[in-house]
Amino acid sequence: MSLGDEVAASRFIRVTVEGNRMTFEVVDISLIISSRNRAFGLDSCLQAISNAALQARDLKLEFIFVDNGSTDATSEVVAKWSETAPIKTTLIFESRPGLSHARNTGIENAQGRILAFTDDDCEVSPDYFTTIAALFADDTAPVMRGGRIDLGDERDLPITIKTDTEHAVLNIYNHPGGFIHGCNMAFPKALADKVGVFDVRFGAGATFRSGEDTDYIHRAFRAGFNVEYVPTLVVKHFHGRRSMDQVQRLFDGYSYGNGALYAKYMFVRDSNMRGMFRWDVRQALKEYFGGKNLDSALGLTYRNTVKQNFAGLWAYWRSGRAGQTS
Repeated sequence: MSLGDEVAASRFIRVTVEGNRMTFEVVDISLIISSRNRAFGLDSCLQAISNAALQARDLKLEFIFVDNGSTDATSEVVAKWSETAPIKTTLIFESRPGLSHARNTGIENAQGRILAFTDDDCEVSPDYFTTIAALFADDTAPVMRGGRIDLGDERDLPITIKTDTEHAVLNIYNHPGGFIHGCNMAFPKALADKVGVFDVRFGAGATFRSGEDTDYIHRAFRAGFNVEYVPTLVVKHFHGRRSMDQVQRLFDGYSYGNGALYAKYMFVRDSNMRGMFRWDVRQALKEYFGGKNLDSALGLTYRNTVKQNFAGLWAYWRSGRAGQTS
């Protein structure tokens, strides 16, 4: 079967055995969320999923919730909600720390033709599932898509959002980081079968602290898959960061992770990561000689970005994995 044929099959069929007869269950979309110690803040996230599922009754949906080693009542909150939720829910406890481990566990257990990802501090839009179904309905080859991310609480600083209103397709001149975000991302299971799992060294709770979605997007692009930003697919992000110190720590982590990614792909011919790193360095030099800061309002500089890039790059090289993309 060709790759196009794999994706052209409109639905994934799960076979189950009940007594002496087999039943066939159609699964269109699997929504995957991982979480750790967020029992206090899951209600709005789960309610938004319920609202979206109620508007997509003609679709077969499943929700995979991965509890990534919580020590609070996170699993209990989800289990209680699932008793009356309008979507089939699978609750998994993954003790290995790190967002990539959790997402990989979600992928391994998901049955949907389309895998969708958001975060535990996000609310999906009411038309979330119907929009995903429409976006992927006519594809003849796998496509990775990400959507708009609005600020959920106006008291939070305007970061970790993406409010572009125009459709865009990733190319070699774009940095994959931020082109689409892991908290609003979807792709066919067939794409994951080809690209593989998330690199567990990257992401929250892992060695290199961030960049797991950037790495996955880059790998999909290098494998020849289209990567698209579509503003009609919307989530709201309630990230809770309201101080400049929190912003700086967040961007330090992003820059450190990017540095490790630059090292990972430094000697890979078909990667544009070297160009992205050179661009960062040039901007830092321009800034040093009086050029524009990265973001004056948030106190972010290219110089600090490159400093963290080098720290991440050096840490990756010290790990002995430079140039290895697996």
